[in-house]
Amino acid sequence: MPKNYTKDLIRKEFINLLNKKQLHNITVTELAKQCKIERKTFYYHYENLTQLVKEIFDEELEIVIEEFNETLSWEESFILGAKFILNNKKLVKHIYESDYRIDLEKYIFSISGEIMRKYVRRVGQTTKAQEVDMKLIAYFYQCALSSALIQWVATDMKTDPKAITRRIGELMDGNILLSLKRSEKLEKFTQNFEIE
Repeated sequence: MPKNYTKDLIRKEFINLLNKKQLHNITVTELAKQCKIERKTFYYHYENLTQLVKEIFDEELEIVIEEFNETLSWEESFILGAKFILNNKKLVKHIYESDYRIDLEKYIFSISGEIMRKYVRRVGQTTKAQEVDMKLIAYFYQCALSSALIQWVATDMKTDPKAITRRIGELMDGNILLSLKRSEKLEKFTQNFEIE
């Protein structure tokens, strides 16, 4: 699918603006001026800034899905998956402090979920773990990782998330495989467990 130059330009300039100022201070008029396009051109591509924010998160999530590397640990996969956040700390803080916080939190939860579901499934191939337990384990780690990252954003991003993630990995090393092996010995779980 060919890239749309104007949409890419709007996205790039919006990210630049959002790295400099809070979201409620950015207008379509200012963004159009920054892009050297007319306001109606912006509205040709997007209904409003909300749609643009959601599209950025959707596209970044697609990148995380495409770039997932089967050979990496969950820690390294998570760090790689969070690179947009780590490279755009001011943008993320500005979105967190705006009416779009829920979109940011959903994006972080989705990143964590993609990574943990794929990682647990890969490790689970060496076991006879129950399918429902693989989902529960991935969901548990998804919740923990996304909560930790959201809390990091909420507390002004002062610590090094890469160091913290690696440290958590060292502390929890082997626990996912152990949990999957325990699943083999547990009674069949009959409750339906579906998460998105």
